Amino acid sequence: MIQPVQRVLVAGICLLLGGVWMPTQAQCPAGDVEIVVAVQPDAWPQEISWTLTHGGQTLASGAGGTNGVLAETVVCFDGDILEPCLTFDINDSYGDGIFSPGGYWIYVDGNLIAQGNNYGFGSTVNFLCPPGANCQDGFVITPADYGTVVQETNNLWYRFTPPANGMYLFSSCGSGCDTRLWIYDYCNMGNFDDTNEGSIYYDDFEGGCGQEATLTVLLEGGVEYWIRFANMAGTCGGFDWDFAYVGPPTGCMDPAACNYSPLAEQDSGNCVSPGDPNCTGPDLIVVQSAIENSLYAATLNVGETDCYIDEGCLNGFGQRELIRFTTHIKNVGEIDYYIGQQNASVDQFEWGSCHNHWHYKGYAEYVLFEMDGTALPIGFKNGFCVMDLECSDGGTAQYGCSNQGISAHCGDIYSSGSSCQWIDVTNIADGDYQLVVRVNWDESPDALGRYEVSYDNNWAVVCIHLDRSGGALEVEVLEDCAQYVDCAGEPFGLAQTDCNGDCNGSALVGDLDADGDQTYSDAVSYVEHILGNDIQALPCTDIDQDGNITVTEAALMARCQAWNIAHQHPDSSGVHDKCTFPVVEIINPFDSVGFSIGQVNWEQGYFDVYVINPDNRIIGYELVFSGVGIQSAVSLADPIGYPITPSFAPGGSRLIGLSYDNHSFIKNYVWVPLVRVYWSSLGEELCIAEVVDVVNDSYHNTVHWIENGCLVVNGVSEVSTLDAMLHPNPMTERALLRFPNPTQAWFELSLLDAQGRVVQQQSGAVSQFEISRGGLSAGTYLYRLTGASGQASGRISIQ
Repeated sequence: MIQPVQRVLVAGICLLLGGVWMPTQAQCPAGDVEIVVAVQPDAWPQEISWTLTHGGQTLASGAGGTNGVLAETVVCFDGDILEPCLTFDINDSYGDGIFSPGGYWIYVDGNLIAQGNNYGFGSTVNFLCPPGANCQDGFVITPADYGTVVQETNNLWYRFTPPANGMYLFSSCGSGCDTRLWIYDYCNMGNFDDTNEGSIYYDDFEGGCGQEATLTVLLEGGVEYWIRFANMAGTCGGFDWDFAYVGPPTGCMDPAACNYSPLAEQDSGNCVSPGDPNCTGPDLIVVQSAIENSLYAATLNVGETDCYIDEGCLNGFGQRELIRFTTHIKNVGEIDYYIGQQNASVDQFEWGSCHNHWHYKGYAEYVLFEMDGTALPIGFKNGFCVMDLECSDGGTAQYGCSNQGISAHCGDIYSSGSSCQWIDVTNIADGDYQLVVRVNWDESPDALGRYEVSYDNNWAVVCIHLDRSGGALEVEVLEDCAQYVDCAGEPFGLAQTDCNGDCNGSALVGDLDADGDQTYSDAVSYVEHILGNDIQALPCTDIDQDGNITVTEAALMARCQAWNIAHQHPDSSGVHDKCTFPVVEIINPFDSVGFSIGQVNWEQGYFDVYVINPDNRIIGYELVFSGVGIQSAVSLADPIGYPITPSFAPGGSRLIGLSYDNHSFIKNYVWVPLVRVYWSSLGEELCIAEVVDVVNDSYHNTVHWIENGCLVVNGVSEVSTLDAMLHPNPMTERALLRFPNPTQAWFELSLLDAQGRVVQQQSGAVSQFEISRGGLSAGTYLYRLTGASGQASGRISIQ
């Protein structure tokens, strides 16, 4: 193996074949495998990092780069030592991958094996692997392999495309080997682990033959599936397993029958008509003993790219204290609980970006109550891929992630080791609490309109004691846990005290106009009250519970309204939790935003506020100035991408910028103009006195700071005015702007139209800029030149 060679190619000069980038001439010694990794960043190269590893050893890595410039890394690898796999990991700290035409390409000996760009937070590619080592290199099995499959190692992957819809058997029963079995409908090793997360079917101890794994599952004809069989202890060395086509899915095919099965392709002859005593319904229960026997305390360090917060199951970054537990939901009824495919009632589903499958949103809810029945605002509605994971009561498994539900006498299990199988108790005081897990708590029918036989058993309550007296969090399950009783005295009732403290009251957090709805007018009202300084942080007004009313409250209410419209909620089956208030304030320590006073025009009486936000987009901001009374304010942001009108009180010193419809200001790695403020009065010193809050596009607060935030008001600013020379002016196609710069620090040039919109921008020059007309129409424009040693502005006419 030799050291990697890196070379940088100017985009567009590299060899192209059919529009696909091709590596340059091979340069590895004979007998070596040549691996070429090429990455072309987008406008945010600082977000990108990648590694190429083999057996834990890093062969090559890269980060950053230059916008639009293709960087090529060549690794010469000994072709005799390929096992185990080589692994390419590429990450994006913001979670939006690389925008086209950028991307990554991986070549092995001149052959393209992987490429991509829109990969979210990250993507993993395994290659040059032993056969069966991962899903990409899985052994292909076909109907010719029906019977006994001989697996020679402890852990292997297979690929199978069923010839037709039907029930298929995968079973290691009788092998004498402790095994697990996973079935997936997509291949991405970066999303898979040793739990059932991401799988559409899974068995470990639940299939009916002890430690051996078995599944009989419904698969769709013509669709490729990936199957993994493994002995986790690594003690078998290999084992045999059975593979068979069982037959078409059977069941009642009469849509009018009580037990109609939409999955059935062969009638079972057991249809139950309405009026029959056996025409009952599904009956979901939460297995309380599963919670009690699995519950334990743990910690989790939450990083920048973790998706748990966006999925709603964590309340902050850094080290979080968790209570983990297993959720086991069974259908003890005689009728299936049918959910169906994600497009059957699309508003009930939410895409889980962590593990690339659909969640049935709101299927289960985890809530922590004080012993007096007061709910703490740290719980969440957990979205599952609802499937048959056990049929110990005699049912027949048939549902998976692609067609969800729980068969009669089967159950769904999410173990305590799975993502979001917890409740976040960080900052919750030591003491006694009631942990409530409930399913279908709003008593909705299934997708076929079938109601449950009983809702009295849809709850499980476990009393716990939190104790940190020894340093680390410990949790104890309390005996003789009292039955949960709501504020109306109803056992397992849904009555809650509202934000005014009234049981079953109608007051909603954030409903400032008290009309019974959380709407756009409430978001606007928050801004008006903040500017009027006539609102207090109270249980019904403080949405994020931080003791202050800021632009964050207005932003959260605006998001609530946007989701109501997008999900047609509550007038349809749309489900979301964006209006469930209060919430816990989340400050993202990885997102930072700076503000500065930039251009000042003493004659026209305005100053521009500049911003730098390399880590996040901006939904809203709230600034307080000193030494100035605001006459008017104009947004300098792109009116298409961030179409907002800044809000202020005439003569006041507070300014709020907020998008009410989920638009956001793009990320910037250099200082750019954000807003222009015209003053009605001026003191001796003009300052950005305070950045109250900045709301990012995840509706979290960011870290923020002020740089060069003050100017002495005597006609001379702290930033020197440069004697810039522009020629020719007016211009037709181009002009040259020259300026003195003794420090030789980089300057930035912005060209703005009459509405204050930035239409051109350049940076990196130290003594002159060439202004090119480009596609600009004739008219008058403002140029603004800024740098460490001074600034200049003026007008330029284009003929």
